[in-house]
Amino acid sequence: MDYDVVAMDLPGHGLSAQPAETATFNTFIEAVANLIQQLNAGPVHLVGISFGGMIAQLLAVEHPALVSSLSLISTAGTFSTQVRGILRDRANFTRAEGMEALTPLSLSRWFIADYSARRPDIVDGVKKLLHRQDNRFHARLWDIIADFDALPRLRELSVPALVIVGSQDRSTPVEDASALAGALGSQRLQVVQNSAHLTNLEVPETVNELLLEFLGSLVSREKN
Repeated sequence: MDYDVVAMDLPGHGLSAQPAETATFNTFIEAVANLIQQLNAGPVHLVGISFGGMIAQLLAVEHPALVSSLSLISTAGTFSTQVRGILRDRANFTRAEGMEALTPLSLSRWFIADYSARRPDIVDGVKKLLHRQDNRFHARLWDIIADFDALPRLRELSVPALVIVGSQDRSTPVEDASALAGALGSQRLQVVQNSAHLTNLEVPETVNELLLEFLGSLVSREKN
């Protein structure tokens, strides 16, 4: 089965302009919701990666009629007190030192060393995207991520969900993905070997296969 795929640049990402107001999670939730409504596409099979996965979780809570299923990759539903402190330190570092200082630290977490050696072109592309971001805006994202806690609200949802995580993901590790799947009541937790945080780039064929299998199972269930 074929699917229509719509990929958007979130506000302040890629070629999208930064929001005029101070960014909150609601800024991004409403941007995605508005796009779905403008395209008259809902309910959609919503796929979110990392920060996008957090937005997807909250969108499903705030606008359940727009979401048919959730596929959450390399993301978490909450963070420990210790990790929240690390995220706030990262925000302060980004404000003070800028994107060029932050970038190598991020890339070392996002890719395994073997992939970085094999695909310097992909890693360089991600580096250039990071360098384009305004450091104050990027720091603000770390601020709001540090306060993120969706798990209690996710337990209210009844939406099919797939959770994918890289076996070597240090940003949102396997235990975070397991807690997320548990809150969603999902048995579909897939740990992808030999990948870190950006598993969709490191092993795209595997991630695509998992997505297609999950979406295909939903279609089969609807027919039955």
